[in-house]
Amino acid sequence: MSKKIVKKQATVGIEDRLDLEHYHKIRSDLLNWRIDPFIRAMEEKKEEGRILSFIRGLHFSAQLIYAIRDLISESALEVDWGHLLDKAGNYCSRECDIIIHKRGYRGRWNGGIMDFRFIKEDNALAVISCKSYIKSGAVDKQYVACLKPFVKKIWLFAECCESKHTDSVANQAQNAGYESFWYLYKWERKTASQEANESGWKEFVKKLRRLKA
Repeated sequence: MSKKIVKKQATVGIEDRLDLEHYHKIRSDLLNWRIDPFIRAMEEKKEEGRILSFIRGLHFSAQLIYAIRDLISESALEVDWGHLLDKAGNYCSRECDIIIHKRGYRGRWNGGIMDFRFIKEDNALAVISCKSYIKSGAVDKQYVACLKPFVKKIWLFAECCESKHTDSVANQAQNAGYESFWYLYKWERKTASQEANESGWKEFVKKLRRLKA
C-alpha cells in the first residue's frame, strides 16, 4: 500500500538544492585556490610564477558559463563567451565574459582551448562581466558605457568581494549602470576568512530564469 506524500512548506526544497549544487561546486573549487597558504604568500609578495588575476577571472567565468547552461537548460537560450555585433554587422562590442542570448550565432572561433562566438546584438539578452576579486573603487565604469549601445542588461559578478566593501561595491556598480551585482562569497585577505553568499546566488538564478527568448 503506497503512502501518501504530505506536502509541507519547505524553506529549501529539492529544486533549490539542485540550484545550490552549482553554487557550492564553483565556490569550493575556487576557494581552494584562495585559502592555500603557499598561493596566498606568493600573491602577497607578487612573486613570479603566481596565477594572475585575469586568469582567475577566466577560470571563474568558464565555471559560471557551465552552471548557467544547466540552470537555463529548459529554456531556448544559449550562453557563450564572445563579442556582440552591431545591427549593421560592422562593429564589435568589447569582449563579453558571458553572453546570454537567443539561439544561434553569426560566427565562431573554436579551438582546443577556446570557443568564442559572435552574437548579433538583437539576440543578446544579458551580458555578465566576471571578476575574480573586487573591492571598493575597482568597478569598471567604462565597461557599461561601451556595452550599453549593444545590450540593456549588464550584470557584474565577482568570485569574491572584500568583506567590508560589499555595500560600497554594490552602490558603485549601480551608479555605473550595472543592473545587478553578485559575489559568491565575502573574503578577508589578511585572515583568509570567508563567508558564503547563498542568498545572492538564489537571486541570480531567479533573474536568469526570468530572461525570455
